[in-house]
Amino acid sequence: MAFAALPPELRSLCRRLTSTKVDQLPAILPSLLKDLSRCQGPLSKPQETKTPEGSSESAVLVHRLKTQIASLLNGRSAHGRFVAVALVKAVVETGGWECLRTSEPWVRGLLSVLQRKDSSVIKDMCIVALVKIYTLMHAYPTLVREIVTPTLPTFATACLQILKPPLSSKAVKITNDLVETIFEAFSAIIPLYPTTLRQFSAKFRAEARPYLVPTSSDTAIIPASLQTSSRRLVVRLHMTAAKGGDVTEWARSLDGLIKTFHSTADQVFRAIQENWESVSGHMSSYTPQTAVFDVEPQGGGAGSDQFPPWTGVYAGSERMIGLLDFIADYLRCRTKSAVTVPISAIVDIVTRVSSVMPPLPDKEKPESADMNSAVGREEKDELWVVFPDIQVAVMRLLLTATRRLGRNFVPAAQTSLEQLLRMFESGYRLPEVRLAAFLLLREMLELCGPAMAKLTVEGLSLIIKTCCRDILASAGHIKRPKQSTAALQDGQKSKSVVHNADAFLNGKIEDESISVSLDATHIRAAEALLTALFSHVPQQHIPSPLRIQMLRTAILCRNKDAQVASVLHPAREKDNRTPQVILPYLTQQFPYDESVEVLRFNFRPLATGPRNNLLDSEEASVEEELDTRLSNNSFSFGRPFENPVFNTQDAIPTATARPTSPATQPSETTRTPNPFLPEPSPQTITIGSEEHAATVQPPSSTNSLKRKNESADIAVSKRLEVDNTKAVTSTSTIIPVDRTDAAFDPPGARHSRADKVEADEGAKDSSDNESVHLNMELDSDDEGEDEEKEGDEEDGGDNDAASA
Repeated sequence: MAFAALPPELRSLCRRLTSTKVDQLPAILPSLLKDLSRCQGPLSKPQETKTPEGSSESAVLVHRLKTQIASLLNGRSAHGRFVAVALVKAVVETGGWECLRTSEPWVRGLLSVLQRKDSSVIKDMCIVALVKIYTLMHAYPTLVREIVTPTLPTFATACLQILKPPLSSKAVKITNDLVETIFEAFSAIIPLYPTTLRQFSAKFRAEARPYLVPTSSDTAIIPASLQTSSRRLVVRLHMTAAKGGDVTEWARSLDGLIKTFHSTADQVFRAIQENWESVSGHMSSYTPQTAVFDVEPQGGGAGSDQFPPWTGVYAGSERMIGLLDFIADYLRCRTKSAVTVPISAIVDIVTRVSSVMPPLPDKEKPESADMNSAVGREEKDELWVVFPDIQVAVMRLLLTATRRLGRNFVPAAQTSLEQLLRMFESGYRLPEVRLAAFLLLREMLELCGPAMAKLTVEGLSLIIKTCCRDILASAGHIKRPKQSTAALQDGQKSKSVVHNADAFLNGKIEDESISVSLDATHIRAAEALLTALFSHVPQQHIPSPLRIQMLRTAILCRNKDAQVASVLHPAREKDNRTPQVILPYLTQQFPYDESVEVLRFNFRPLATGPRNNLLDSEEASVEEELDTRLSNNSFSFGRPFENPVFNTQDAIPTATARPTSPATQPSETTRTPNPFLPEPSPQTITIGSEEHAATVQPPSSTNSLKRKNESADIAVSKRLEVDNTKAVTSTSTIIPVDRTDAAFDPPGARHSRADKVEADEGAKDSSDNESVHLNMELDSDDEGEDEEKEGDEEDGGDNDAASA
């Protein structure tokens, strides 16, 4: 159709570019780009084809558009060049191959704009547009041969002149944003055209060196994003090596970084008498050098293959952290060929840092036995100040290696876990140390968690406790500690002094929650670790108090994933029982969640327990206490979650209410509502010629999960007791009761039938004012029930409480 071939936006675009003044074009650039994105049809159609459907007019308009863009690109107005660069990028993205094959004049125009003395914004846009064109042309060898190969060296030369202008030029100092754009641009096109850019590899490496691992000794401040982009560029420069030499170049560069790190550590750690030795056996194995104590710690140099010089412990620690992140970038960036990762050398770095143990803060003398007496106290203090940052950088390196290598990192996982625990023990007071440890431990648990030994799991106690505390503190469940008092011991009379005077105004200040502000990434990492501790750690190895603390944290902070993982991976006792089941809490907090619904209707917490355990009186009292707590919506932390195992072949005893006189008789005794059972239908018990409707109404609930140990709570009563003060003048007749609700009976149990004892006429008249007590019990055998009735009638009301 003509409308599809020639959209109205194309006419409007050409008209607005002609009628609008050049200085006003940047203001309407967003609307121009929107109209241009809707002209894909005419821009991508071959312009030589002419049909009666208006393609000739479309070709004329497309040619006019390209001409107007070229005139703006080569014009004298900076505003026009700015708009032209943006339109060039949009046209080649929208038109595809048809616009790329005619884009050589635009490419040369962009290169000329890049060499002008325009603002950094226009140059930034020129670089982005050229990289986009070169990237799209990589799929067409003909265009690569005709356009990319002749113009790409010019583009590299122009960018190098921007990075390092000649000494005689009066160019404005380049901004960090433009430098970052250049590094990102060549990081993108070096893998596409490594041979063409091989001659510029050494120059780009030299220009990027000041931005790789900066320190406070440098004159300029380098943003973190610029450091990352420069490192990514240098890592990919190994692709420009001759055929077959890229792998060797990658390994040689990484080996140089590792040796530089150790030489820097010799200076920064000279206040410690280290006992570390390299055992990697790799070519990057390093022998510690003797430090000179007459001058400050220093390193680096002015050579082309050296990093800028640094002086002082603070600058040295920044160099070490930068080198660790640089090594991590080598592992993170992809390569064209398979390379050999020096895992042993990386483990050596972690071992050296983790073997340094800072002094305990509560120690009277901060100096430990392995401190070097030739170093001053100020340098030692500076070392312990910067040391946690070095530990965090080492954890980041381990995290990158774990994620990059995956299952191949399993042989080194156990050693790395021990190193992590040592570093965490000395610096867990800092949030950044805890965050790095949470992320790293979660990755290690996914690799080797299910195979951990009991001693290893017990060693995770400190990390688990801090993880729970961070989650609870962020949710406001950590109470303020009580006010401490101090005693004066300067020879005067000892007396208590309250430090906080506001405590007199508010007596409940200890009950307030502590406000803790943690980063959202920190909280997500802690919650993910808590879930992994339930799902990837053998639960039988976790101490019971520690698991209870984990469950308490998951429930209070409404962590659904952790609660589901705890239900799916229960902790079993020595007798194979699972006492800690929090499914009621989970269903109460997330009643409409799909995963919780699946658990409600399929999970049987007692199905895995032994079937021959008898429920003694002590377990029955524990069950009743737990039911009472659940009915009151109260949490029972600090005590184990009792969930006794019932034997379905035995009778289930229940509490029997003792009959009282009508004057002192309490209201009808009801059991704790069970949220997992459906509502039964009323039952009718017939005695003699009269019919009385006796309705047994269990507590209503929205939950309908049936379990063996809970369905017995509403078993049908076998015997109906009346006040023993009334004389029984007639014998009872046993009439079978038809049951219409099969779900009402507990699974595996026999259907019991109710018997009714009919009193005399006087008792019948006053029966409306007397409460009827039902013994909720299920007998496994119906033999001798007549003898039991006679014995109950003779014993009196005080002995009517019988247990099956």
